[in-house]
Amino acid sequence: MDDFSAALHEWREILGAEQVLDTPADRAAYEASVSGFRRFIPAILRPMDTAGVQRIVAVANARRIPLYPVSRGCNWGLGSRLPARDGAVIVDLARMNRIREVNERFHYAVVEPGVTQRQLYDHLRERGLPLQLNVTGSAADTSLIGNALERGIGYFSSKADSLAALEIVLGNGTLLRTGFGHLTAAKTPHLYRHGIGPALDGLFFQSNYGIVTGATVDLRPEPEAGMVLIARLGEEERLPAFVEALVDLRRDGMFSTVAHIGNRHRTRIAMAPLVHRELSGWMRGEDSELRTRAEQLLEEQGFGPWSAVVGIPGLPGQLCEARRRIRRRLRGLARLLFLTDRLVAWADRLSYRLRWIPWVRQQRALLKAAEPLYGLARGIPTDAPMLSVAWPLGKRAASERDNPDAGDCGLLYCVPFLPADGGLVREAMNLAEGVFSKHAFTPFITLNLVDDRAVECVINLAFDRTSTERTAAAHACNDELTAEFIRRGFPPYRVGSQSMDLILDEADPFWQTARDLKCALDPNGIIAPGRYNLR
Repeated sequence: MDDFSAALHEWREILGAEQVLDTPADRAAYEASVSGFRRFIPAILRPMDTAGVQRIVAVANARRIPLYPVSRGCNWGLGSRLPARDGAVIVDLARMNRIREVNERFHYAVVEPGVTQRQLYDHLRERGLPLQLNVTGSAADTSLIGNALERGIGYFSSKADSLAALEIVLGNGTLLRTGFGHLTAAKTPHLYRHGIGPALDGLFFQSNYGIVTGATVDLRPEPEAGMVLIARLGEEERLPAFVEALVDLRRDGMFSTVAHIGNRHRTRIAMAPLVHRELSGWMRGEDSELRTRAEQLLEEQGFGPWSAVVGIPGLPGQLCEARRRIRRRLRGLARLLFLTDRLVAWADRLSYRLRWIPWVRQQRALLKAAEPLYGLARGIPTDAPMLSVAWPLGKRAASERDNPDAGDCGLLYCVPFLPADGGLVREAMNLAEGVFSKHAFTPFITLNLVDDRAVECVINLAFDRTSTERTAAAHACNDELTAEFIRRGFPPYRVGSQSMDLILDEADPFWQTARDLKCALDPNGIIAPGRYNLR
């Protein structure tokens, strides 16, 4: 306690008293988590630059006090801001939110960990730069760097593949720049990620060796044209064939982005809250009746067992050919809709003019509900997906920007990686549905076809955090499913802060090596103890 009190005093000298939070109310806000478990957090530090992080780490080393860095703290469903172990001081990097550089010619941005999807998107639009960012389906105010370091999957590609030239404060206090970044005169640190010598970038994805304070994020030149495919599968038993068809189309180059395939439950909680919001503006009736009508509309429009959303950029001629070949490959398998900016704008204008017709109003509600999904596939961040957190429990969020950590609705994720094989995908879905049924939960599933070889599977588990019994059942269900996926050969590509013990194995040379690296780069073990590491 004497060391901790002394450390707090030193940190206040470094950061200013207002940036060192340790009151019960401050700690309680950071200890709350939509995942429904807790950790003891003694204090929170809020640096505004890399020099401040270095000085924080120096004090932590001198006093042997563990730290847990978070970019924006939005790792919802996987622990939010909670450390893997009790007692770590949170280093909240949200104030480090400078966009250091945007390069139009070479399409990249250099950002700090507090920079959000919304912030960079707005920056590009305000300056009229014809560039796109690889957005995720999470909230617009989530961190670009934080999600990429967790190997999140965006609407265009894996976020990890878009990060380079990392700037890291190691646990031993050293400031490290990867790739060519450590060479002062280098003109290519943002253009060629590997540099010279060992490529060290990979050490800092899902690790606890240091605190990343800056990185280069790849952007994409805006395409000359683009469209979004919505494909709706009518029969559950045809899922394997649907997956195989999309794999074939990806392999043949008909699209180069991530295909997002949601089951009926996932599509419902993603779109029904938005349809409900539109309907409530003009339909009379009890809220429960409006909820039922919103879900009925989705069924009537063919959003059945599985639906896919795919963004397809390219030249006009390429899009015409892609549309022809997609129709041919999916004929008789799924109902197809191709959306473009022009079509969406025309439908919006027409439905507005004819909104006095009840049927048109309903179609307009569906159009408005689809617009955020359409935008995501074109690189436009949105908060709309956050409405899905409350919907499964019969509740309605007051705002898209509500913090789910502060509510009563619980959320956990299980995220196995699967081969892009229809039969194996069906096997994994049967497993998930069986375990969820055993614990009386509904599986909300998205299959993200990352390329023609691998599928990221995202399984949401919604529960009532006010019920101790249901919270315990939710964690038992998630743990059982994760363990069973590992046993079947479908391991997760990330886990929550509460679930590190499910993947760590002291007898495995891989985790032994990760521990040895920890000893070299963070000898006092102060950065995020136990996070993807035995130490």
